[in-house]
Formats: sequence, structure tokens, C-alpha cells
Amino acid sequence: MQATPFELTMDELRAVARYAAECAQQTLVVFTKACPDDPRPAAALDAARVFADGAPRSRLQRTAAVDAHRAAAEAPSEAARYAALAAGDAAASAYLHPLATPTQLRHILGAGVHAARAAELARGDDPVVAEYVITAAATRATPTVLDVLCRYPRAPRGGRRVAVLMHRLDGLLRDPAPTPRVVDDPGPFFHGTKADVRPGDLLTPGWNSNYGSGRRANNIYLTASREGAPLAAALARGDGPGRVYRVEPLGPIEDDPNVTDKRFPGNPTRSYRTKEPLRVLEEVLDWTPPPEELLQRFRDRGAELAELGIEAMDD
Repeated sequence: MQATPFELTMDELRAVARYAAECAQQTLVVFTKACPDDPRPAAALDAARVFADGAPRSRLQRTAAVDAHRAAAEAPSEAARYAALAAGDAAASAYLHPLATPTQLRHILGAGVHAARAAELARGDDPVVAEYVITAAATRATPTVLDVLCRYPRAPRGGRRVAVLMHRLDGLLRDPAPTPRVVDDPGPFFHGTKADVRPGDLLTPGWNSNYGSGRRANNIYLTASREGAPLAAALARGDGPGRVYRVEPLGPIEDDPNVTDKRFPGNPTRSYRTKEPLRVLEEVLDWTPPPEELLQRFRDRGAELAELGIEAMDD
């Protein structure tokens, strides 16, 4: 059956190109580290942005996409290859065709998918890293990009890793997010921080996070594990010593997706978050600081993720 054509406006194509360039930019560093003297993938991203910013669609995007894909074929590692493919896909997205066929999905999703594959390969083929990148790509999509995507058929399931990631990103974009599971855990609950507070004080969301990029946190975190709160206290930004408090949530709590959706399904660490305040009950004084080697591993991993533009605190 022949695919039925439909209309795609130039503004819609520009929105797709901007989205693809933002997705690919995340892992350009992987290629640049491997091939510091090869400008082709960066040039492909520039070409995508030129079009997204209002310039006419031209041979610039086609040529830049081809050049980036050639850079991918010549890349010295699989991680660098996929990073270059992501950049090439961003430039090629300007030529998304208004035909409802699955092959066109690469023009919309290819940059994000190949960026995710590049990121996980760059970090020891760790699928958790790909999940961070895919989740970020889903969050990045604008309503216009979603509207365009829904004119095309869904990404088919496949056995190869890129096909799996394509299906995953397509599903995150099209399907409503599942309702977070409200947790029925009797506690006791703990919160690790460097803040100096007193019993009866309320810890509330809405402040800049003490972790990652420091952006505004829409949730506040707690755990029913006595081991988790000392780790949070030691890693938190701020002056003064780490502190652990026993806390009482004043509203419903849910699984922390940073843990349960990515590395520890089923939440064996009993890590939670809430949009409601936590009341401080008492300071816990008999906690043992985590070993410095463990802390350094967490800091190193955070730095590695930050280099890839990954915010490990999904809030």
C-alpha cells in the first residue's frame, strides 16, 4: 500500500531540525574527543541550526549530512561513529518527507537515538546511560515536534540495539507517562543534606538542587535506607558537614525514578520523592560516613554524565 502524503510546513520542519540538533549536540563531545581535527559532525549541527533559525533549506544541509555520515564511517570507535551519525541525522532532518512511512522516523528520532547509543558505548555500553539520554530527548520535544511525529506510523519493534532505542523513544513521546506509584512504606525515613535544621522544621521542594547542575528541584527526596541518607549527605553541595535527619513526609511519596526507572527496578534501595514537605523529627548522630573510594566513584560518574549533558537528577 502506497503511503498517503500530507502537508509539512517549513516551520514544522524547522522545529524538527532544531530538536534533532539539540539531541545530537549532547554527544558531539564523544566524536570530538576521538577525532579532534575532524569538523564534519559539528558542521552538520551548524547546518541544522542555520535552517532551524530561518534560513532557506538548501544544499548546505544535504552536503553537511553526507559529510557527517562519511565521518561516521571513518570513525575510530563505535561510540564516535554513532555520535557522528547523530549529527548527520540532525542536518538530514531538514529533508523529512511528508510520507507516512516508518523509514521517515529517522529524520525525527534518529539524532536522539544515535546520541543515546553513542553515550552508552562511551560509558562501557551501559544501558542506564542510554536511558538518561532517551529520557532527556523525550522531555526536549516541543508540541510541534510531537504533532509532526504523530502523523507517522509508530517505530516497529526490532532486535538490534538502535531499533530498541528507536521504539523506546517513540513510545516515550507518544504515550502518556505512567502514573507514579504511590508508596506504602512504614519507614522510618531519612534525608541526607548539609543543611543545618532543627526538629519541627520543614524541608520543602522548590529550591535549587544540591546535586547535579543545581537546577530547581520540583521534589524533595527521602529514603527508608539508613545507608542511602549518609551517601546523600556526603555528596551534597554546601558548606559544613553532612547531616542526616529522620523525617516525616507530610504527603504521598512515590518511587524515585532516578533510581527505580534506570538502575534499580523494584526499588530495593527504598528511595522515594515527594512534592510535599518533610518534617524534621530529629538529627541522626550515629551514622557512618561512606568510604572515600565510594564517594569518588560517584563523583567521577557524575562528571562523566555531565560531560555528556546528562542530568542524573530527573526532577
